[in-house]
Amino acid sequence: MRLPGNWTRLRPLLWPVALFYGALVWWRNFFYQIGFFVTRRVPVPVVSIGNLTVGGTGKTPAVIFLARHLRLLGYRPGIVSRGYGRHTRGTVLVSDGRKLQATVGAAGDEAFLLASRLPEVPVVVDEDRYRGASLLSAEHDVDVLLLDDGFQHRGLARNCDLLLMDAAAPARDYRMFPYGTLRERLSAVQRAVLVVWTRTEYFSPDAALRQKLAAYPAPQIDSRMEAATLLQAVGGGVDQTSAELAGRPILAFCGIGRPQSFYQKLLELGLEPQWVRYFPDHHAYTRADLEILADLAAPPETVLITTEKDAVKLPGDFLAGHEVYSLKIEFTISGADLKKLDEVLLGCLPIPRSTAPAGEA
Repeated sequence: MRLPGNWTRLRPLLWPVALFYGALVWWRNFFYQIGFFVTRRVPVPVVSIGNLTVGGTGKTPAVIFLARHLRLLGYRPGIVSRGYGRHTRGTVLVSDGRKLQATVGAAGDEAFLLASRLPEVPVVVDEDRYRGASLLSAEHDVDVLLLDDGFQHRGLARNCDLLLMDAAAPARDYRMFPYGTLRERLSAVQRAVLVVWTRTEYFSPDAALRQKLAAYPAPQIDSRMEAATLLQAVGGGVDQTSAELAGRPILAFCGIGRPQSFYQKLLELGLEPQWVRYFPDHHAYTRADLEILADLAAPPETVLITTEKDAVKLPGDFLAGHEVYSLKIEFTISGADLKKLDEVLLGCLPIPRSTAPAGEA
């Protein structure tokens, strides 16, 4: 995540706040290290996917990829998430691995998207991740749990931490929040078993930063974000390829951590929006927001394109009156990097008892 220009100008004023925040995080980690704060374990192994920074690094696509990959390796994964932005508290079963059990409002946009994209994988949300993990391990047929955005959630023991790092972020942003984007000191990388650089299709990681991370045991691999050429019709209708939509008036809108990446993917597909509207991450669309979008989409033949995470939050009456499509983004790891991922996973997980599901091998 790159810091916005106005934030960068405020940096000198934010340094004392960053020092105080960094001290709090250091003491919290210290108390976990000496056992003063309790870390609890569930009966099945846990793999955490998280990051060191605020903002988007592609965690949701990464969790989708990893859940599918674990199934290919013969595991039966479940997913535990906090359910950021939901309107509920406590434990909510989003999917039992057969069908959805909760609405997007009850689950949160990311957890609902995970359950929608992974219909065979149980998903639970809970602000107490240990409680949610306990439910999945006790009541559902899982033999490994994926802890979504779990690097800083140390109350639940995990077998391994996969750490995502945004290749687009310059080294100067890797300073303690709010002076920079770090949630905790860079030295926390030592808790990870693997560093995964994201968005390497556009950027190469900062050479000095990559070299600094090389001092820690975790190997580093690269990943890519690939946009599907077939855009999915939201709320009914027929899916369309990017070639079929090219040339039509387009309104692109989203509420994600790094909206520039969404816009860039549209341009790659030959789709150049006439209007672009960005909202805050995890934005809950109000009636006023929808009226603004409707006004922008008033010209004849206008199509609206958004992300999958935003599409699940659009109400039916809005979808009925507009032609809306969602852009699917796939997280990918290949070649030697995929072999390294397998080596790390099989090194911290027990041998699976089942073979790959039919049709997934």
